[in-house]
Amino acid sequence: MLKKILILGMLLILFAGPGRAEDLARVGYVDMDRVFDEYTETQKASRELNKEITARRKEITKLENEIDTLREELDTQEALLSKEERLKRAQEINQKILDLQKYVRDVEMDLARKEGTMTKKLITGILSVIKKVGEKEGYTLILRKDSILYGGEGMDLTDEVIKVLNKGK
Repeated sequence: MLKKILILGMLLILFAGPGRAEDLARVGYVDMDRVFDEYTETQKASRELNKEITARRKEITKLENEIDTLREELDTQEALLSKEERLKRAQEINQKILDLQKYVRDVEMDLARKEGTMTKKLITGILSVIKKVGEKEGYTLILRKDSILYGGEGMDLTDEVIKVLNKGK
């Protein structure tokens, strides 16, 4: 009797196995670095951010030049100025340096915030397209390329994702 139960149990396990091919998970992957590089909206956002960086650098350079000019004036006129006037001008220069340092910090924080906002918006759009491609093609799991060791032919969805992203704009 125990033998019959064991044999019946083994048969059930054997037939309950992995199931039909349709029930198996379909897995793909996406190279997110390549998607970011080739997505036109990412390129556009990068150009916009670079324009702002260039404009801010020009402003910083202008402020640095003003400080340099004030230093040169103080150096050339130092012998002609009273002690109080030298001290006053040195304090003005130091205050401008402090103001410049604060401005640089503010610019860096502002640019980092803008870059973060742009990146978050782009990633949200990219992930939405990856989900749509996955659903359309019947994928049950899509991974980042950099988190897998091997992916066979037909598993790379990067080209399809880039195509859909760039077609949408």
